[in-house]
Amino acid sequence: MSRIAWKTLKRGESESLLLAVDFAAGSRGPAQFADLAPLLDQPRTLWTSRPPGPDDQVPPTGNAYLDWWLGEVRAFGAPVEAVLGYCAGGVFAAALAERIADWQPAPRLILLDPELPANSGLYDDFHTAGDSLGALLTPAELDAFHARGEALRARYGDDRLPVVGRELADTFSAAVAAAAERLDLDEDIRDELSGAFVSLVSYLTAATTLSPLPAWSAATALTTTTPDQPVADEHRIDVPHDDLLRSPATARALERLLSDAPAAVTAAGKAG
Repeated sequence: MSRIAWKTLKRGESESLLLAVDFAAGSRGPAQFADLAPLLDQPRTLWTSRPPGPDDQVPPTGNAYLDWWLGEVRAFGAPVEAVLGYCAGGVFAAALAERIADWQPAPRLILLDPELPANSGLYDDFHTAGDSLGALLTPAELDAFHARGEALRARYGDDRLPVVGRELADTFSAAVAAAAERLDLDEDIRDELSGAFVSLVSYLTAATTLSPLPAWSAATALTTTTPDQPVADEHRIDVPHDDLLRSPATARALERLLSDAPAAVTAAGKAG
């Protein structure tokens, strides 16, 4: 069966399925579930989410994203044992677990450094993505690009993420278009250059339409720092945030959670 909404990271021997939600398009500093998968010694098949792209015509709402992902989960037919969510992926993970409980016993919700979508991270991603265009933009274009991001930060701060995201995405797409026009780049290259950031904006915008906090308050979390929002059961992993999904300590803690040995997880939580 061909899938576009999920990628298989690990094929397991059991019929159970683990779903892992994160924005993993493009290259980035923080580790991804693809880094964690080889470290896991557990029998379940592990899928990681793929965000819809512009050609998939999925509107940036939480329910639309859930429908995008759940169609393939439902068609696959395997029982979902747990839903994992990293950073803002925890917002979607909570909603996925609730929706899956409509047709099977509720899967376990496990969060990894859960965060609500925030403008602060989006501004940082915008400037980092702009720097990646440094070889294509003129110095004046790059200065104008960063100035626009700082102007939006000054105007909106941490408010109105959907509005900020749309303006940042438009600025990014316009910069790519100007460079592509000057360098005579074809449409496919333009889409590749702008697609990851535009998809990130849509992903975060969709997350703002969901309300994960009730589910988070009953969930288990593996964390590198105390989360801003309460969770029921927190287990600290003593690694930097960017390394959480590449740490053997995270893999061992997750295995223990999945084998229903919470006391062992607590004991191992601060292992390096």
